[in-house]
Amino acid sequence: MLAAAPAVAAEKKPPVTKPDPAPAAAKPASSDVPAQPQKGGWGGGVVTTKDGAFSFCKVESRFEQGHLLLVARNLAGEINLGLGIPGASLPPDQKWKITLTVDGKAKREREAVAPQGDLLVISQGKDEDFYGALMGGSILRIQSDTDNVAFELKGTKKLLGDLKTCADTSGKENSLPPPLPPPPLPYPEALTAILSAAGFRDLIPVNFDGIPPGQRPADYAWRVGPLMGGVQEREVISDSTLEELSQGYAGTLKDKCLGQGAISIGPEEALEGVTLRTGSVDCTNPDRKIHVSLLFYLTKTKLFTVFFHEGSEPDRAAADTARDNLTNVIRTVAKTPPKADKPKTEEAKPAPKPDAKPDGKRN
Repeated sequence: MLAAAPAVAAEKKPPVTKPDPAPAAAKPASSDVPAQPQKGGWGGGVVTTKDGAFSFCKVESRFEQGHLLLVARNLAGEINLGLGIPGASLPPDQKWKITLTVDGKAKREREAVAPQGDLLVISQGKDEDFYGALMGGSILRIQSDTDNVAFELKGTKKLLGDLKTCADTSGKENSLPPPLPPPPLPYPEALTAILSAAGFRDLIPVNFDGIPPGQRPADYAWRVGPLMGGVQEREVISDSTLEELSQGYAGTLKDKCLGQGAISIGPEEALEGVTLRTGSVDCTNPDRKIHVSLLFYLTKTKLFTVFFHEGSEPDRAAADTARDNLTNVIRTVAKTPPKADKPKTEEAKPAPKPDAKPDGKRN
């Protein structure tokens, strides 16, 4: 990827959780790793295919350290466990050997895959004995060669009984709890408001914890569907124009292209307190085409912001739509007059006009 290559490369690591820096001999035994309590209750529901046909029923819950535990069952009685790892970027072409136990028993050796960067799926097939252990057990433990996580199981007897009924009836008899609300995004309030106003839903935040601040490709980044998106903001201390700043950013992306790169940037649009322009960078490699949609804007206070969304050629329209929706939000913010404070007995001061920008970092 062009815009987010450093982040993706740095996060491609298979562990279920952060690796233990201690040598293998010093790693705690299974019984020494406490089980995480739930952070809230269970959620669930019916999952359908794109054409509306029944696919499976699921239940899920979030836990104290941020993990998501998911149990899914289909009409054939096949069971999958899912382990959500917020901010992870697991490679889709890799497999992991996993050991499952319930209360130290019902041991199962399985293989996990990552259908998306922050989710491991562990297929159980038709295993009613293990399903029964989950219904009656207290602690589920999931171990790999490098990691060991455990979850408290509360209320699973009735919950998994209702899950089986839901699956056995193709979702017609569904007494599962309602779906979980989406977790709050770990972004500044201004950025969250912009993304929400632009219609973004089901964003998966990208974690930059392992990358030094000066090497990060964005201040904040996310995955939305097949796209990798992000935002970067910098204070401009020179007399550089939006033309120069945007061409420089796009040129840097083009230089990363190993094949044939192309830049397309539209004219500047002057609004109240901000000047913006949109564009894109395309990279044609022998094996694939990459499209990066771009929104640039420079405020009157000399803050330069870039939103990017990157995807493969089939995702070009989605990337451009994401950019255009953000552009419309910035236009609206720029045209919205600030709210004036109510007059006071002493001399009233006018309310400052907010910049149309997300909170970011300064160089």
